[in-house]
Amino acid sequence: MPQPHCYNIPETTVGDLVEFLKQKLGLSVIRVLGDPRMPCRRVGILVGGGSLGLGREEMPAQLMHDKNLEVMICGEITEWTLSAYIRDAATLGLNQAMIVVGHERTEEPGMKELANLIAPQLHGLPVHFIDSGEPFYFL
Repeated sequence: MPQPHCYNIPETTVGDLVEFLKQKLGLSVIRVLGDPRMPCRRVGILVGGGSLGLGREEMPAQLMHDKNLEVMICGEITEWTLSAYIRDAATLGLNQAMIVVGHERTEEPGMKELANLIAPQLHGLPVHFIDSGEPFYFL
């Protein structure tokens, strides 16, 4: 039975996975920790604030370890937990990486779909998804 948030994808590289996410989510930049040339298949996804650990800040690192994940795609992160775990894993020669898409940008596809789901319930009242855009700018 597949674990929640854990996926087997066709083998790719971290860099190619980042480019895929940038294109699908309309992003110009994504933060990455790990080797972009690293091949990967086992991916975890924690969107929005889920990357904070959902009440247990060690949860994302524990999930990566327990489920033998190579890449974690994150929304919002606590930088002293999962980032440190990824750096330590790289130092030990383990192939692991983290892709930080951002809180708002990882929740946006769900919010877009939610507008479509609630519109019929409101009996003709207009419902519109409004893209909040990238909350940060990069220098």
